[in-house]
Amino acid sequence: MTPMIDVVFLLIIFFLVSSHLARQENHLPLDLPTAGTFQPNDPDKQALTISLDDAASIRVRGDVVSIQALGLLLAELKAQDGDDAAIRIRVDGQVQYALVEPVLRQAALAGVTDASIAVRDKATSGGNQP
Repeated sequence: MTPMIDVVFLLIIFFLVSSHLARQENHLPLDLPTAGTFQPNDPDKQALTISLDDAASIRVRGDVVSIQALGLLLAELKAQDGDDAAIRIRVDGQVQYALVEPVLRQAALAGVTDASIAVRDKATSGGNQP
């Protein structure tokens, strides 16, 4: 009975740590652009979150990556998930499109065609909406 309890506690710790890391990507302080209409996130879809801040730093899973490294990550994502590969781009509202375009180009070159851009609902003045 004791080994089973140990395994259960290890699983609980694993899921707590992994959920904390997953939530960390969405809490990077970005002033998302506003949109009058948007589609809510699909909770069943596991999209890779890519964040671009106002200093044009690209972050994936909390780590700053170069555009070349992003291309490799997207190729791995496509190889792993196939046609279900998806990305979610979180961009600071002050970032020019010229800095977003290379990210979209790398996704297209890797074959990832399901891309969404996180926005904030224009009707609400508060929190960030995907």
